[in-house]
Amino acid sequence: MAGKGRWNLMGSITSGDTDDGMLWRDGSEERLVSVMRSADDRSTASDELASHITDWPSRYHLDRRRTNLLRPLLVGPGMSVLDVGAGTGVNSRYLAEAGASVVAVEGDALRAEMAGVRCEGLDVEVRIGSANSVCRDTHPEGFNLVLCVGVLEYSGSNPDAFLSELASLVRPGGALVVAIENQMGLAYWLGADEDHLGRPFVGLAGYPGATGGIRTHSRAALAKLLSSAGLSAQRWFYPFPDYKLPVAILADDAYRVPDAVDFVDQIVGPPMSRDRAGAPLGPDSRATHRELVAAGLGPDMANSFLVVAGADHFALDAACDGGVLAWHFTGDRRRCFMQERRVTFSDGHCVIDRRRSFPLEPLPAGPSWLTLREASTSPVDYLGGPNLEQAALACLRAHDLAGLGDVLARFDAYLSGLTGPIPPGTYPHPYRPEGSPDVLPGDCVDLGLDNLAPLGDEGGLALIDDEWWAEGGVDPELAAIRAMWKLAWVVVASGTDHPWSQAATIREVATSLMELLPRPVGAHPLGRLYAAEAELLSVVVGGSPAAHLENLRAAGRRSVTGQNRSGWGGLRRRLSWLKGLPGGTWLARVTRGH
Repeated sequence: MAGKGRWNLMGSITSGDTDDGMLWRDGSEERLVSVMRSADDRSTASDELASHITDWPSRYHLDRRRTNLLRPLLVGPGMSVLDVGAGTGVNSRYLAEAGASVVAVEGDALRAEMAGVRCEGLDVEVRIGSANSVCRDTHPEGFNLVLCVGVLEYSGSNPDAFLSELASLVRPGGALVVAIENQMGLAYWLGADEDHLGRPFVGLAGYPGATGGIRTHSRAALAKLLSSAGLSAQRWFYPFPDYKLPVAILADDAYRVPDAVDFVDQIVGPPMSRDRAGAPLGPDSRATHRELVAAGLGPDMANSFLVVAGADHFALDAACDGGVLAWHFTGDRRRCFMQERRVTFSDGHCVIDRRRSFPLEPLPAGPSWLTLREASTSPVDYLGGPNLEQAALACLRAHDLAGLGDVLARFDAYLSGLTGPIPPGTYPHPYRPEGSPDVLPGDCVDLGLDNLAPLGDEGGLALIDDEWWAEGGVDPELAAIRAMWKLAWVVVASGTDHPWSQAATIREVATSLMELLPRPVGAHPLGRLYAAEAELLSVVVGGSPAAHLENLRAAGRRSVTGQNRSGWGGLRRRLSWLKGLPGGTWLARVTRGH
């Protein structure tokens, strides 16, 4: 039996209003019902469910990143939560696993069936209908949390009444949680399609014409709507690239740190997927985002919002963590390898706490050349200032190849300083092939420019991401090739106006970067990289090396102007899992769905 609900339809489902939920269907529901019923593991971030992702709709329902959005919330035993527009039960499952008692309300019978199956065995009651019609009779006292994720935009011409109804279901001391796209978000200004209507600029123009009642809101407009509903105390968060599959979440205070421009840029990276552009591509999204933050416009032009609203600040403190500046997530890896970093302010400076997202999930027991290192038991200092990737991008934007050469020389000098003999008793592996004359330490498997921060005033560098360990060390040539490939990905993901042809592919940009390195990288550098990376992905993400190899080769054909010379539209769906790569942010930043 699924949860504690009364059986009425296909799962733990109680029927309220007549099902009119076809508005929300995306065409994947019938297949995913079968997937959900046959799955042995339906838990949050299930590897089994993720293996059935084939397109954007299935990714939205099954991706392991979906519940990153809820990490700022404080949820535990004894809490009651109403999940409005629960869809297929992704968030309801997460909340129930945290110990909450959940009522999941969904207007579509087929999606409600999926939610009932996904939440089987947990304290979740799935109901068909509207939140008001099915909850007042059984929960007159209200809920500690009312969750409204991706629903407000469908409330028609009277969002005030909808929010007032939701606010009336919040018990004293509780909070309403709203996630929605920003009508004035950066992605929309740069030409991204409006998420619900599939056309660019329609929201910016005030939703002219027939939109089926769909409407998002600006920060100021949404704040006013919540205040009018009696929820004047508000805590705002900003998920990137949006709330659906966030890899980063910023709090307001993240925009107030002394080096906010560099800090926010490092946490977020490319702020949008350029594949979302329905209009001619706009300027460098990452450079534009930096300018917005510098001008104090970062929060107002974030792509989406996560808002926790209550009657007073005591309610906010009970509902969410107000002491975190930012969260950064490693992404869609195997569940056991997923991690998050939380940045907080302590003793006058920022510190970073790295932790596994699912600490009770056992790590692989068998021997492997690649292992996840145990996180430090205490937070580590955040090193301010532009990292080496940011310095390289600044040179590229200025078409300053001499300056870029200096940046790459610093990178090369750092590699040389770490290079040493192969440790005795170790064996070759994909990133230390047979015949490597010397090696870098094992924690250098992700030694990219984004992971090298300035240290002191003498030009020193510090490795800031050492979560992986490659047994027996890492080949310096492969480390250098991988770093240039990562930088090339970021250039294309951001739409950077680099010195070469804007039609140059990632493969070609990476080759040009390698030519600027002081060290030679040997013959067939990208072929060697693809072979090693495919093996690495099979460990970190799962799947076959052959499939990863095919995808990596195809991915290299993307350029700033010509999304993909071999048809990028379908490739995005095949490559979004690359977010699980060690280093976390480089490949899938340009393959996210929307």
